[in-house]
Formats: sequence, C-alpha cells, structure tokens
Amino acid sequence: MILDLAFRDFVDALETADNEIGFKSAADRFAHGLGYRWFAYLGFSEPALKVLSSYPGSWARQYIEERYEDIDPVVGLARSSQRLFQWDRRTFRLPSASQQRFFAEAAKFGIHSGATVPIRGGFGRFAAFTLAGNRDASLEGRPTEVLDILQLAGLYYHAHVYAKLQLGLTRLADAPLTQRERQCLFWAARGKKMPETAKILGINTRTVVFHLENARSKLSASTVTQAVAEAVYRGLILS
Repeated sequence: MILDLAFRDFVDALETADNEIGFKSAADRFAHGLGYRWFAYLGFSEPALKVLSSYPGSWARQYIEERYEDIDPVVGLARSSQRLFQWDRRTFRLPSASQQRFFAEAAKFGIHSGATVPIRGGFGRFAAFTLAGNRDASLEGRPTEVLDILQLAGLYYHAHVYAKLQLGLTRLADAPLTQRERQCLFWAARGKKMPETAKILGINTRTVVFHLENARSKLSASTVTQAVAEAVYRGLILS
C-alpha cells in the first residue's frame, strides 16, 4: 500500500512538474519513499551531460567538474544493460585505480549502494535514473513488485523530463529535418555509404539520396559531409 501511494504521488508530481525544482522534488520524495537517500538522473547527448540530482552540492559539482561520468562504473554498466540493476562497490570486481578513487570519493558523502534504471533514446541518446544511499539501501530481498515499479519510475521520469525540459537539446518538433532525413544523416555520420544506409533502413538507394539532398538543402550545406557536420553542431543528430 505504501509503495503504491509513493508511486502514485510520484506520477502525479511528474504530471504537474514544469521546471527542474519540480522534477527534483518529485524524485527526491520517491527516493525517500523507497528507503533511499538520494536520486540522480543523468541525460547523455554528446557532448552535453544534463544532471538532475539530490546529491550533496559539493559532490554533484565535483562529479561534473572532474568528468566522473567517464569513469563512473555505474554509468558504464548502465550503457550495456537493458534493465534495472543493483550496485555497490562489490558489483565491480576489478575496478581500475581511477574507479577505486571514484568510489572512495563517493563514500565520503555516504554514497555506497543503489539501483539504476538504464534508458535508451534515439540516435545514440542515453539516460540513467538512479536511487542511491548508504550500505543498507539495497533492493536485495525485496518483492519483484518493487523492482518493476522502480523500472517504470525511471522510464516515466525520463519521458517527462525530456518532454518538458528537453535536456537543453534541440526540440525535434522544431528541427528543420524529417525523421528520415535525420536517420540518413545519422548513418552518413557513422561512415555508411548510401547503399548501406538503404539496406539498414529498408529503403532503396535513390530514396536515401533524395533524403540526403533535402537535408543538405535545408541546412544550407554545399555537401552531405557539411550537412552532417551542421546537423551534429545543431544537436539534430549525434556524431
């Protein structure tokens, strides 16, 4: 019953949230409702990293300034995972020296364990929703219902944050390119030739040429290569 109420309050709060303060408050209450001390949401859309969290301010600043996302083993595991996972220092059996320092720094703030929901977006975008706490903050032994609700919570949170805050990225609705044009540019940025892109997308090569030419024209580019660079610069695709 308590879990159900916490989740309903969380969903209601997301519906009414329209700024970072509202989203932080909703996730903070939800974390405490599940017995965790903090939450963290990391949205990756290279080269940008957007963070919403209730971590101590000094740790949050240190994380960003030291670019800890590059060595954070939780982020690394989330990138290769499809579902929620629990973690603590023992989860990562052979951490590098830099990762060991990372865990030591986190421990100074009481961050020892947690649970993370990996979230994948289009065109290489990626996010992770984490609840974290001390050594006692673990989902081990909890009912499957708790795991399912936390998985849903991460997906709900990402959907609302992305729709309302847009993570500071270009709104796709305002982008000058169609979905197909972005897809063709995306694969061109990955070094795919037009016949290869056609095969990947299930269309013919002439159609790929058509979409790339349209994208080039819309972006005022002289070549497809320049169009790719312009699309990456505007945040319409990832390089």
